[in-house]
Amino acid sequence: MRREAATPRPDIKARMQNISLWPADDNPYYDERVAYVFSESQIETLYEASLTLERMIGEAVDHVIANKRYAELGIPENLARYAAACRKNGHPSVYGRMDLVFDGIHPPKLLEYNADTPTALFEAAVLQWEWLKDQFPACDQFNSIHEALIAAWAKLKAQSGLNRLTLTGMLEEDDDRMTIAYMEDVAHQAGWRTIPTPIAELGFDGRGFVDAEGVYVQALFKLYPWDWMAQEEFFDRLVELDPAVMESAWRVIAASKGLLPILWELFPDHPNLLPASFKDDPTLGPRVSKPVLGREGSDIHFIEVAGEPFAPPGPYATQKRIYQAYQPLPCFDGWYPVIGSWIIDGEPCGIGVREDQSRVTGLGAKFRPHRMED
Repeated sequence: MRREAATPRPDIKARMQNISLWPADDNPYYDERVAYVFSESQIETLYEASLTLERMIGEAVDHVIANKRYAELGIPENLARYAAACRKNGHPSVYGRMDLVFDGIHPPKLLEYNADTPTALFEAAVLQWEWLKDQFPACDQFNSIHEALIAAWAKLKAQSGLNRLTLTGMLEEDDDRMTIAYMEDVAHQAGWRTIPTPIAELGFDGRGFVDAEGVYVQALFKLYPWDWMAQEEFFDRLVELDPAVMESAWRVIAASKGLLPILWELFPDHPNLLPASFKDDPTLGPRVSKPVLGREGSDIHFIEVAGEPFAPPGPYATQKRIYQAYQPLPCFDGWYPVIGSWIIDGEPCGIGVREDQSRVTGLGAKFRPHRMED
C-alpha cells in the first residue's frame, strides 16, 4: 500500500462542473492529484476482513434486539420497536460503508460502520473507475459497486413486486444530492420508476405519504438519519404504514457506534476489531471517545493521545458516548487515509480512500482514487 503523486485528467474540472461537483473555491472533495496503490493480496485482505465484519455485525444486531440493549446504543424506544420489527420481518439492506484503518501490513480494524446514510458513493463507484480506465487501462481496481447496486435494486424490485421508488433527503446538500442522484440512476437501470423528492416536500394526506408528483409512496430511499426521523411528527404514521424503506430502520442499530463495545464483548480479541467500552476505561490505554450517533467526525475526543488537545463541543456533545482504543492511522506526507469498504447486499464490492490532514476524517477530507498492481 502506498501513496503516489498523480496527474489529474486535463478535463476533470469540466467533467465535474458538468455534474455540479466542482466547488467555487476550486478545492474539490474528489481529487486526482494523489492516488493509492494496493497489491492484490492487500485487496484480498480487505475483502475477507469486510466479509467477516459484516457477518459479525449481523450477529451483534440480533444480540441487541434479543437483549433489548437499545438504550446503550442511544436509540429511542419508538425507533427501537420499529427497528426490531423490520429486522424480524427480514427487511433487506442495499448498501453500507465500513470505515477501516489499514496500513497494508497489519489486519484491517473497524473504526465504525456507516450503515444508515453513507455518502461518497458516486466517487467510489464511478469517478475513480473512470479515472482508472482513462489513466491506467491495464490496471485493475477493487470496484464492482456500480454493477452490484443495479443487481441489488433489481432483486428488491423482483422480491417486492413494486415499481415506483421515491428518493428523498436534503437535496440542497452536495453529498446528499449526488448520492441520491446516483441511487436514482442505478435504480432506474434496475427497472424502477424513480421520483426524487426533497424531504421537506414529502406530504401526508391523512391516508398516506405522497411524493413530488402527488402519488402515494410505494418504496422510499431516504438519505436522512433514522434517529432524526424518529423525532419527526410523521414518524408514528410511517411506522403504521410501514412502506418499503431503504435503508431499513434496523440499520440504525448497525450504524450506532454503541455497537462497537458490543462487538468487542461478543468477539473479544478479534483481529479486525479494536477494544471498546461503554465506560471511560483507562485499561484501554490511549483511546478515542465517540458520540454513538455522531457524524462527519464531529465531537470525537482523544484521551491520553499525544499531540491531540481536547476538542471543543460540537453538535453531538450531549449524546451518549463510547470509548474505543486509539489505533493510529497510517500517515503519508502528513495525510491520514481511511479505507471505506462498500458493502452491497451483504457483499464487499469495492473500496474508496478518504484522507485528511487531521487524525479525524472530517469535512476537510479528500477522496483519492486507487488502483491495484501485480
